[in-house]
Amino acid sequence: MQFRKQTGYPMRTCSRNLVVAIVILITVARVGVAAEIYTGPMIDAHSHLGASFDWDTMIHILDLNNVSRQLTMARYYPAPAGSADRPGNDELALALASKYPGRFFPLVAMQRPELTGANKWLNPDAAVMKLLNEAEAKLATGRFWGIGEVIVKHFAYSSGPHAERENPIYSPFMQRLSQLAARFDVPVVLHMEGAPRLVADFARLLQENPRVRYVWAHNCGRSKAPVIRAMLENHPNLYCDLGCMTNVGKTGYGIGWPRMEEYTALIEKDGVLFPEMRDIYEAFPDRFMIGMDVNHAPGMTPENYGQRAQRFRELLAQLKPQTAVAFAEGNAIRIFKLDR
Repeated sequence: MQFRKQTGYPMRTCSRNLVVAIVILITVARVGVAAEIYTGPMIDAHSHLGASFDWDTMIHILDLNNVSRQLTMARYYPAPAGSADRPGNDELALALASKYPGRFFPLVAMQRPELTGANKWLNPDAAVMKLLNEAEAKLATGRFWGIGEVIVKHFAYSSGPHAERENPIYSPFMQRLSQLAARFDVPVVLHMEGAPRLVADFARLLQENPRVRYVWAHNCGRSKAPVIRAMLENHPNLYCDLGCMTNVGKTGYGIGWPRMEEYTALIEKDGVLFPEMRDIYEAFPDRFMIGMDVNHAPGMTPENYGQRAQRFRELLAQLKPQTAVAFAEGNAIRIFKLDR
């Protein structure tokens, strides 16, 4: 059974972690818009890994929140200044997947310092060509399930050369990456705030590469509903994840952090989906996935992860049951071919 009355919510969090249980009780008491809450298994389709992550803690938190699988993207970027959070790599992601078979599914990571600078996307240098060649070799092993997260336009939340980014999505680098995705039949996950010029260029890339499944992270770059609808209608190879779009905590794209622009939008407030976003989700029930988007080890805690997971359960309960199941698990399985 996927839905239960709020007064009898049976998740493992209630008995195994007091803090998460308190969060659940508070949110259940607050959200009066849904008589039931989604309790089925979920797939975290957008998450990251660094060398400072504790693997036992990760698996414990996934179990607490009934998260059956996680798509894992190593973060090669260094941590924000003053943090001891160490970067990761693809080899680390493979080791994690090997230790916990069937729980973690690595993507060939693209949060790479070698890609800093728009000129490298327009005229790939030796370092970028090496990265592409390594990506090809990794995909050929069959041990990776996609490519990402490719950072196109990113708002800074810390200082440093990799913090604020704007790169040309319609570029030789992205064309080459798209060719690899088509050849190995894997999705490309990209982070691109929905600036109109970049959206237009993305439309060209989508049209010219119809065999590639592109996953536009963070509710299609936090775009407004009409933009999302038009892009999904015009491009059947476009998908979106809702990574970090929950309106909880002190950080996260779902609260407008680190900043909003005229072209960006949220999806919910205090656990209630905005009607225009709910309409989009019901119109395209096979195109969206959820994701917690924990990028740094200090965020991989029962409190932080549990808040995000619980809010997704509240939001899923506001969708049709079949849509909720698709968002929670089915779409990720199909789009990333997790059962291959």
